[in-house]
Amino acid sequence: QDVTDKDALQLYHPEDLDYLQQVYENIVKEGGVPRTKAYRMMAQNGDYLKVETEWSSFINPWSKRLEFVIGKHHIIEGPANPDVFQSPISEEEKAKAQKFRDGIVRIMNEVLTKPAEVAKQQMTKRCQDLASFMESLMEEQPKVDEELRLDIQDPDHSYYERDSVMLGGISPHHDYNDSKSSIGTPLS
Repeated sequence: QDVTDKDALQLYHPEDLDYLQQVYENIVKEGGVPRTKAYRMMAQNGDYLKVETEWSSFINPWSKRLEFVIGKHHIIEGPANPDVFQSPISEEEKAKAQKFRDGIVRIMNEVLTKPAEVAKQQMTKRCQDLASFMESLMEEQPKVDEELRLDIQDPDHSYYERDSVMLGGISPHHDYNDSKSSIGTPLS
């Protein structure tokens, strides 16, 4: 709650931003990172603690854009210096850090990502399969010479057999291998 509504890129130690830029590139390309090596993140008092993070992301399937990144942080080492009045970093270090932050933002805004490309390829394959199936259905011509066979049973049989109808050689009241069913008639 101490860092709610703060820019996460502002919390990374300036010397770790080059490494974290590579991490974010991997998140965008692969969809996540199993666990990073230790890097420093700023605590509420301005001091840094060391964390390792498991990363994942969500790519919007319609826009193919990165929607958000999720980081599960594991604290490796608490703040080494509990002094909350630590001296500020130089302007040169601030500019260098901002350059890396801008690079990370640029990477996350890139449209083409590996998870989005994989999803696009899978969707394209499904569409091609569906189109092929539909074309095969359209190419099949209905056979005019095939007729629907309807056999009415003899009136002197039992109640069930008397009211049953043979449709395409199949009846719920007869076994498939009995003499009254026709195995030569195609199913319809």
